[in-house]
Amino acid sequence: MGGQQSIDEKFIQRLTEILEANLEKEHFGVRELAAAAGVSRSQLHRKLKSINGQSTSQFIREFRLKKAMEMLQDNVATASEIAYKVGFGSPTYFNTCFHQYFGYPPGEVKFRNPEHDESSEVIQTSSKTPATSSPKKSKHQIYLIAILIFFLLASLGWYKYIDSKNEDLNTMEMPLDENDNSIAVLPFKNMTGSRENEAFCDGMTAAIISRLSKIRSINKVISLTSMMNYKGKEKTITEIADELEVRYILESGFQKSGNSIKMNLQLIDGQSDQLFWSQEYTGTYDSIFKVQAQVAEMVAKKMDVNITKEEQAEIQRAMTQNMEAYNSYLQGVYIMSDYSSKSFEASRKYFKKAIQLDSTFAEAYVQLAWNYSTMGTWFGDMSKQKADSLAAPYLEKAIELEPDNTSLIVTLAEQEFYKWNFEAADSLLTEYRKKVGENFFSDFLNLMLGQYDEVIESENNRLKENRWPLIRDWPVVYAYYHQGEIDSTLNIMQQGFLLSPTSEPIYDHFGNIYLALKDYHKARDILETGLQLSGKRYASMVIHLAIVYHYLDNKEKSQEYLNEVIERANHGEPEINVFVAHYYARLGNSDKAFYWLERAYKNHEVDLIWLKTDPNLLMLQEDPRYRVLCEKIGFPDCQYNLERKFDLKN
Repeated sequence: MGGQQSIDEKFIQRLTEILEANLEKEHFGVRELAAAAGVSRSQLHRKLKSINGQSTSQFIREFRLKKAMEMLQDNVATASEIAYKVGFGSPTYFNTCFHQYFGYPPGEVKFRNPEHDESSEVIQTSSKTPATSSPKKSKHQIYLIAILIFFLLASLGWYKYIDSKNEDLNTMEMPLDENDNSIAVLPFKNMTGSRENEAFCDGMTAAIISRLSKIRSINKVISLTSMMNYKGKEKTITEIADELEVRYILESGFQKSGNSIKMNLQLIDGQSDQLFWSQEYTGTYDSIFKVQAQVAEMVAKKMDVNITKEEQAEIQRAMTQNMEAYNSYLQGVYIMSDYSSKSFEASRKYFKKAIQLDSTFAEAYVQLAWNYSTMGTWFGDMSKQKADSLAAPYLEKAIELEPDNTSLIVTLAEQEFYKWNFEAADSLLTEYRKKVGENFFSDFLNLMLGQYDEVIESENNRLKENRWPLIRDWPVVYAYYHQGEIDSTLNIMQQGFLLSPTSEPIYDHFGNIYLALKDYHKARDILETGLQLSGKRYASMVIHLAIVYHYLDNKEKSQEYLNEVIERANHGEPEINVFVAHYYARLGNSDKAFYWLERAYKNHEVDLIWLKTDPNLLMLQEDPRYRVLCEKIGFPDCQYNLERKFDLKN
């Protein structure tokens, strides 16, 4: 035992030496540490888990925080300066992590005596307690919402900057903290009261957020999804700023009457609730892209941040010159934001109209192609083959018009992924990262491949900037679950329900996790509520309820739900054979589980991408047939991953 302990100690010492040498490098993460240590990421994760119960990302984060504590106690620099010295790209994010880990903010260190401060014991005792993440937001359908918001954010077009004819109405001089360039844009208020104006208000909000997000010197821009939770809510500016942990709040009313538009912008200091800057914009709707770019640049200027020439060019680029086409496009996105198969169907005519009005409107083609392909993946209203055939002509036209369109690149990556061409999908995502930066679909791909540490590391990076919609963070729920960080898993799920209590897709994901955690009563309540909210009999929810009722000793209802899904599968309903396999795998009948998995494989069902990740299929990894199926699908790594073993008979 002593020799083994010595080997482990040397291994940890080697890792800490590597981290020490790269302490100030913000992007020195799991991948870089594994490479420097001469081991694979999975080997590094397993080794750390066996030594101290930590994931690699947790080990790195806690090392940085401990070094920060030492520097603060030695008073070597300010808290903001130390944040950068220990590899945190944002003092705000550093403050959050520090407070979560030690129980108080870094500014209080100098007032505490480490020899007598009980909270300093956290350094020794909390290594097995995960630092909880900031709250974020059915399996594929949550991801569907994520993509939809991405399209809205990424595609609202840019144009050239124009000289403003408007004057500042009120400006307050105040000292700026150069390290606190964080902002949230409240949903623009509808000043007309007309429901038709809502689409323009939401579109304007999304456009400003999207443009501000392009400016990398702004270290935190709250996503559209997060901000839409504040629409119509009566909260003070300071309450909102405190909840979102931002310095600035931008709010405005928006009015469109014919071709005339009007905005009353106010940039407010969220800490003091004082008006920092305000300006009234009036103009014409056919110059909306110019106004959007101008607003973003003016806000950035008032925040005292720099904009590169490349960022400015992207901010000012327009997606179409035809305002009627843009109007129809916005209506389509607005209707589709209901995230139901009915709303998707209803939105298509608006995208088609946009294309008729402007045959070079690349983003409208992408939206329509993605709309059709989604019907065969997320909603399952038609076979994937039929959905792809309907999407193909619009996708081809988008490629012809604008092959470097970032929305198009992600759509193509998604298509390759569902064809099980994982390398091609990763190559497209690499291309996207070169153009824009990190992307939510990378999390999805890493999750399906079992690379949980990378998902968590991406989550931590996202917390620094908060540029992605919270709803995209569902992959990290599964990642934390597989890493055994259950407190973080539960925390994110609880916040998900608070942020979106009427969004039925989250009930599928979170019900599945509670099932895996053997909280059968909670799982039952969540899944039944999800079915009621959706008004549809999602096969995944129905089969997971069949499992739940089995363990709740309601065998009759369990059999009823199982028979329902089997009958639907036998009558040719696409994409649901894999869910029957969930039932038999969970109950320990591996022969029947593999029978249904083979049926799913022959039909190329989209949910087979969850083979390595779904908790219901975990125990099948011990069966040789699992590796055969895994390799047939084309997963790059089919080794057993049994760190999250569960006694399924309990």
